[in-house]
Amino acid sequence: MKSLLSIVAVTAFAGVAVAAPQSGSQAPAKPSPKAPAKVAAAPVCPITGEKVANTTTAEKSSFKGKTYYFCCAGCKPMFDKNPTKYVKAEPAKPVKASDPKKKA
Repeated sequence: MKSLLSIVAVTAFAGVAVAAPQSGSQAPAKPSPKAPAKVAAAPVCPITGEKVANTTTAEKSSFKGKTYYFCCAGCKPMFDKNPTKYVKAEPAKPVKASDPKKKA
């Protein structure tokens, strides 16, 4: 008999806990799904300046450790013949001016 009363008491308590009204605060909102990773900008053909649609199938060449993609098969031979003509020179690093107060 005691075990039956225990079961009834536990069941009744559980029912009250479930049926109890929520307090004034609302449940925290579900975290929003993570924003998609930023997609790298499409490479640009160094010959024509057009965006390269698909880098997996595009013609490509390497020059000074960097890969260049081309919009069409006709651009690759032009680049390979004279890559320095089509690669923008990297900006020169600023030279530190010597301190006029210091003299050797």
